[in-house]
Amino acid sequence: MVPILCLALPLVAQEEPPDAEELIRQMSTHLGSLESFQFSATVGFDEVPVHDVKVKYTGSMEVALRRPDRLRVSYQDELTAREVWVDGETVTVLAPQEGHWASAPAASSVDATLNQFAADYGVSMPLDDFLRNDPHSVLMAGAKAHRYVGLSEIHGVPCHHLIVGQEDVVWQIWIEASDRMLPRQLVITYKNLPMAPEFIAVIREWDLNPRLPDARFRPEIPGDASRID
Repeated sequence: MVPILCLALPLVAQEEPPDAEELIRQMSTHLGSLESFQFSATVGFDEVPVHDVKVKYTGSMEVALRRPDRLRVSYQDELTAREVWVDGETVTVLAPQEGHWASAPAASSVDATLNQFAADYGVSMPLDDFLRNDPHSVLMAGAKAHRYVGLSEIHGVPCHHLIVGQEDVVWQIWIEASDRMLPRQLVITYKNLPMAPEFIAVIREWDLNPRLPDARFRPEIPGDASRID
């Protein structure tokens, strides 16, 4: 016999959760449509210097982008620091702690410049997927599974929490649950490396209407820094 209490309970239809990839696509479309933006982020990452020892480091970065071909990145953590300027013609990188700087011709767009430096020098920068015209195509390349986890808050901002599995990594992203659809947090777990180290970035401030004159993207090299190849 079925208990009377169970018969009295209302039947509630389960709502279908949002599609994780569609939310990533909407975020990407919005980011790619912006002529300019800037943001600041705190970052953290793990290193495994010896067997069974995982060390966590923290840092921060500031990014300013003006399409099609201007980019400014300032990055610093407990191990290193880098300043990057892309002024439409040249990419300049300064290592202030070492007192060195280098430059190379830029491509015709930020996308092409990022691709060029990854191919020619094996160089990439944190969060550069979000700087591309179509972040979705890069983020979801090789994705084997994705899932909507739920709604949660990142520093008081309601966000969609999503998880994506790829061959070597599992990454989670928190996307602002509003018309802006901005990424607010990213966690990457390198599951195939010893002790599964992680990278985490929390984007605290977005400015979608910044004043970014050409001078913002011109290199500022200290007089005592030496140029290297």
